[in-house]
Amino acid sequence: MSHCEFHYSYLLPQKPGILPFDETITKSCRRCGATFTTKSRIRKRCDACQEVVAYEKQQKANARLKARRAAKRALLRG
Repeated sequence: MSHCEFHYSYLLPQKPGILPFDETITKSCRRCGATFTTKSRIRKRCDACQEVVAYEKQQKANARLKARRAAKRALLRG
């Protein structure tokens, strides 16, 4: 295969997706182990655990932001 053929790869037939978009999947939660159904291939947690994890991530992000602002204020004063 020459290097020129790679330019036309968009003309080749596309591979089919892993799953149809409207198919529901049964998964087990990464955090608590409970089984849940979803249409998303990406989700790894049940709804309850996802809310808890999102809240924890937001708290960590707020703490990082506060620390960064405090360091900036200390730098400006000092």
